[in-house]
Amino acid sequence: MAIKSDVIEFARTLIRKDFEANDRYEEKLDAEGWDGWPPFLSALFFLAVERRFQGKYDEAKVIRFVADLRAETVDDASPIDAPSAESLIRAVFDESVQLNVAPEAMGRIQTLATYKILANEDLTDEDIDNLLAEAKEIAEEQASGS
Repeated sequence: MAIKSDVIEFARTLIRKDFEANDRYEEKLDAEGWDGWPPFLSALFFLAVERRFQGKYDEAKVIRFVADLRAETVDDASPIDAPSAESLIRAVFDESVQLNVAPEAMGRIQTLATYKILANEDLTDEDIDNLLAEAKEIAEEQASGS
C-alpha cells in the first residue's frame, strides 16, 4: 500500500506546529480519505517513541511521560487512558505485549504522543524529511507484509 503524500504532509505540518496548514490538510483528507494514515501513524509513533526513550523501555519514564501527556490534554472531552497509553509505548519495545485498545483510542494516543515528542524537539527540515521518509518506508513494508 502506498502512503498518500497528503498524509505525510499532514504529519509534517503537525510536527512543525503549522496548525493553519494542518487544518487545510485535515479538511482535504476528510474529503478524499485518510488512506495509509493508520500504518503511517503507527510507524511514526514507533520512531518517535524510540527517539524519546533512546531505544529502551524505562517504566518510570513512561509513566511520567503519559502523566504529562494526560495533563496536557485534560480539557479534552475524553481523557487518555493511562494504562492504554503505557501499553502502547511498552509494545514498541516488547512485541509480546497484548494490546486491548480500541482503534480510535489507539490513533488518538499515537497522534498526541507523537506530537508531544516530535513537535518539542528542535528538528531541522532535513531531520523531519528523514523521519517521515523512514516512517513511510516502514508503513509500506508492513502493509505489503515484508
